[in-house]
Amino acid sequence: MRIKVWLDSQTSKQSTLLGFLAKELNRHGFETIITCRDYEFTAEAFKVLGLEPEVVGHYSEGDAWDKVLADVHRIKAFIDLLRHRKPDILVSYPNPAAARVAFGVGIKYLALTDSPHSSLPSRLSLPLADEVIFSEAIPTKEIKKYVTDSLTRLSTFRGVDELVWILRRRPIRKYVEGLGLKPGKYVVVRPHEEKATYYRGLNVAVDIESLIKQLSYEGYLSVILPRYRSHELLVRKLVKEGLKVIALHKGFDGLSLSFYAKAVITGGATMAREAALLMTPGITYFPLELHVNEYVAMKGYPLHKVSTTQEILDVIRNAEGKHPPYEEVREKLLRDFEDPLPRIISAIKGLAS
Repeated sequence: MRIKVWLDSQTSKQSTLLGFLAKELNRHGFETIITCRDYEFTAEAFKVLGLEPEVVGHYSEGDAWDKVLADVHRIKAFIDLLRHRKPDILVSYPNPAAARVAFGVGIKYLALTDSPHSSLPSRLSLPLADEVIFSEAIPTKEIKKYVTDSLTRLSTFRGVDELVWILRRRPIRKYVEGLGLKPGKYVVVRPHEEKATYYRGLNVAVDIESLIKQLSYEGYLSVILPRYRSHELLVRKLVKEGLKVIALHKGFDGLSLSFYAKAVITGGATMAREAALLMTPGITYFPLELHVNEYVAMKGYPLHKVSTTQEILDVIRNAEGKHPPYEEVREKLLRDFEDPLPRIISAIKGLAS
């Protein structure tokens, strides 16, 4: 009987990584069960890879009570879905609902994480993991504080999560041009995840509306990747005002968008790291210092941490116009880092045995 691996995603970034993992697992003879919650591009990121996830539950934009209730509904839905399919191993990022089900019914849990700063999901799930895999950029003590040494194995790799898909996809110029975009003449903007638990109490000085207006005045088209309905409404408002801005509402090719952009701006970190690794200026206004960001920047990749709109504009104005070919970028990445996917596959085989 084939080992069944359950992959659950909560964000589009997780879907992209877990999607490539699922395809590799299938090639290695594993059976995969793919689930995700209903949240912006999370399901679409799997579909772009030719995979059909089962959508279980949704992301709550409400208060803490609503978020707990959303997890309760996901737990119930997981039980209904998985009771007779009986997966052997769960692979997910810190994920309280999935971890609780796995722990309760004896499914082994392999956790991936690059965000120990997100303490609530980490505290609720990492202690239940059989193994946690994370970048060498993150001090081990940042993960150890969540787990018990005798119960959870810790493993690191020499790189960052984004390498999983950067090394396995090529940027497609025709995709960008098909959206009406001119390489080097647009900027990708991913607003911050203000409703996430890890953003509570953090001060953000960058105003998205003001930023888009400034970019438009400087001649750049802003490509917005909205997180919430409020972002979509803002784009509609700015379009009516005649500003140069569009929003992508369905699944998108983030790698191609990042590679051909003048810059990528995000209130998170993933897309900034992805862009920087592709040698496109990646700009993050996330207010905390992140070990994985510092790691990428220290390797000489153009990743910039800023705190104001003016700093964002300064980075873009000073950015070089010439972009190296993808083949050169990929060769540099393979010299500088380790591909994380073989390490993850090895950990899954270890848990399976």
